[in-house]
Amino acid sequence: VCAQQHPKLAFLMPGAQNPTVAVMPLDRRQAIADIARKYGVWLVEDNLYGSMTGDPLPLLMELAPERTFLVGGLSKSVAAGVRGGWVACPPHFSQRIRVAHKMVSGGLPFILAELCARLVLSGSASVLRNRGAEEIGAREALAREIFTGFDFNSHPKIPFFWLKLPEPWLSGTFKQAALQEGVLVDDEDEFKAGRSDRVFHRIRVGFSSPTERSEVRRGFEILRRLLDSGRAGYDSFD
Repeated sequence: VCAQQHPKLAFLMPGAQNPTVAVMPLDRRQAIADIARKYGVWLVEDNLYGSMTGDPLPLLMELAPERTFLVGGLSKSVAAGVRGGWVACPPHFSQRIRVAHKMVSGGLPFILAELCARLVLSGSASVLRNRGAEEIGAREALAREIFTGFDFNSHPKIPFFWLKLPEPWLSGTFKQAALQEGVLVDDEDEFKAGRSDRVFHRIRVGFSSPTERSEVRRGFEILRRLLDSGRAGYDSFD
């Protein structure tokens, strides 16, 4: 692709990819770094979920630091309302990144930037992340219990899983059926950049929003009932 189409930039999520929860192996990371270096391709490494897993594999930033822009933030790993993030990049790009961000977004509000800095520097962000990871682990274990027998990808520190639907469900149809039962899930088209011949017949089930674990269980049980009943349990004529 690089030789034929000459892309300028590649966006990747090597750790805990959203929505598949896949982790890119080291040899693949090294190969991508080598190819990017050979063809002059910039790499944007989204590590928002990868930072939560504790994965010891090296980042693309470590393999190709001269061409990688590492993106991180607090909204996924610490608290959804803390919408602060950062970019680690080659030093000579830092000022350009700061100016570009300000021009595109208007910049991060001072009070939010100060909150993020204090959370990180005080150690409170780590405490909150560890507490959140414990709850995520308990909810992921609940998913494994309720969806026993079904094919899905999950991780004990990631607040969603990638569930394969049994016949004859389609991703969009199942999403609508779940919504009628009061449960919101993401169908696979939410994550496609455009039309594609690849069909996975999967949905992403997130479980971080409910405040109580009992609510998570109730949502999981509704989804399990729909999966067990098949299309016969879904009236699509409303």
